[in-house]
Amino acid sequence: MNQHEVFLKTSNRDDALNRVRFFNKILIGFSSLVTVFALGFGASTVYLATHQERTLLPPNMESAITVSSYAVSDTYLSEMAEYFLALKLNVTPENVVRNYGQLLNYVASEHYASVQPLLAEEATQIKQQKISSVFFISSVNVSNEHFAVRITGTLQKYVGSRALAPEPMTYFVYMSYPSGTLALNRIAKQTKEPTS
Repeated sequence: MNQHEVFLKTSNRDDALNRVRFFNKILIGFSSLVTVFALGFGASTVYLATHQERTLLPPNMESAITVSSYAVSDTYLSEMAEYFLALKLNVTPENVVRNYGQLLNYVASEHYASVQPLLAEEATQIKQQKISSVFFISSVNVSNEHFAVRITGTLQKYVGSRALAPEPMTYFVYMSYPSGTLALNRIAKQTKEPTS
């Protein structure tokens, strides 16, 4: 083998190695580019899925409301709180079980065990004593960051056909927003503050 043949073999081998290195660099670059695009598309998909707003018109709502995966509009909180309070307070012996059943559909799972027995006891008392009531709302204040609504109005109760004196009342409706669904935690009556 002469020197020229050795040079050609070495030259061919070096050329082949250089070509393989070049193609390896192209493949690494292409793989990196595909990985960056895949991560970008994945991140944007997750962002859009969790931050996309939806407009709903739930039952008994008079206007459209806006919700996202993390927040709701004041209008939505206000109208849902009024709806929950209507189910709780606008009752008769004939509709109390149905109303409270609908209300329980909205109760957060972690509060169900404490709310359900109270509603069952109230429903029994309403049916046995033939109590009816209606609540007339006069003002609504929303605390969006706490998912709480303060509702003031007048509660009119009846025992049988006899009307009792109307009572000014204030209720707090506490809600939560797990997994993008509004849930009722509890409804609390404001206790009267002691006078000095």
